[in-house]
Amino acid sequence: MTPTPPPIPGQNPLCRTCGEGALIKRTKFRMSGPVVAIGFILLVPSALGMLFGALMLILTGTYSSHISASGEREIRVRLAQQEIPEPIIAEVASGKPVPGEQLTPLTYPQRAAVHDAQSSLSAQNVGAGMAVGFSLFVIVASFVGGLLGWAAYYAQASSRVCTMRSDCSSLLGEQT
Repeated sequence: MTPTPPPIPGQNPLCRTCGEGALIKRTKFRMSGPVVAIGFILLVPSALGMLFGALMLILTGTYSSHISASGEREIRVRLAQQEIPEPIIAEVASGKPVPGEQLTPLTYPQRAAVHDAQSSLSAQNVGAGMAVGFSLFVIVASFVGGLLGWAAYYAQASSRVCTMRSDCSSLLGEQT
């Protein structure tokens, strides 16, 4: 228990319970020591988790744009090797679906190459979307953990305590 500072005459109100002591302001945790420790244990990793999630989000965005650019070049090269017309290659590379009437004059291996390229491009987009979603989940979950930790760690109450007797009820004699 922390020592009580001496009362200042005229500034601290008189205790109404015992009539002898002065009431001084004291701040103490509302929760027990273990709960405050758990709050601190939740607070620190949640801050680190939010930083990690933000870093993952930035790196995911940078990496996915780099991968999509190199993936587009690779798709263009593979389709050009199959002697597929440039308008179809442009549509596949831009992510647009190729109409069936444009695929009709192509041979079976050419059509298979177009479908493979479309599948590869959509898989890249899904993978990038999942990575962004996971990053956001980490950020939100860490934020919620931080709120719980903050509520437990910083739950303090200010009350007035009698300087003469420790068993005086400070709530009965509290004045502001």
